[in-house]
Amino acid sequence: MRKVISLFILLLSFNSFSQEVFDYEFDDNVTIQVVEDAEEGEIPGGKYVKGTYKNEVIVFSCSDKGKDKLSNTDEAGLLKFFQGVKDGAVKSSKGKLLNEEIITLHDLKALKFSFTLDVNGKKNIVENYVFVYKNLAYTLQFMDTEKGFDKLTDFRTKIVNSIVLK
Repeated sequence: MRKVISLFILLLSFNSFSQEVFDYEFDDNVTIQVVEDAEEGEIPGGKYVKGTYKNEVIVFSCSDKGKDKLSNTDEAGLLKFFQGVKDGAVKSSKGKLLNEEIITLHDLKALKFSFTLDVNGKKNIVENYVFVYKNLAYTLQFMDTEKGFDKLTDFRTKIVNSIVLK
């Protein structure tokens, strides 16, 4: 999780102009819409795709870290996993939790949480969606400046709603 947040910090310097999105087969399990300048990369135990839309940084990642634990977990274990992801993200970024809620994403329980993050003296908001599918942990993250964050709510909703589980 720390590596993904670090990735956000590195990506913040990229700016892009108006772009289109397209359906992208992320892996054998998930398709999601990504921006046309999206790039793939690898992280330990998984992969990610990242891109920018206007000033917003978007990263979708998957990790098999803890796969053995996720395969036999009940609802309480899933909620504990979500809590660990959230706590780790907020702590490692030295951010402040803004909100959190358990939502349903394609009939799966998912964690949606947001926190603030200071980058180069500017306050940013990071919105996260975390879910487990076929014993893999998936995370969708959006980051934008505090001032610009509310302007792209519809865009974020479109990306979240584009997730197709196979």
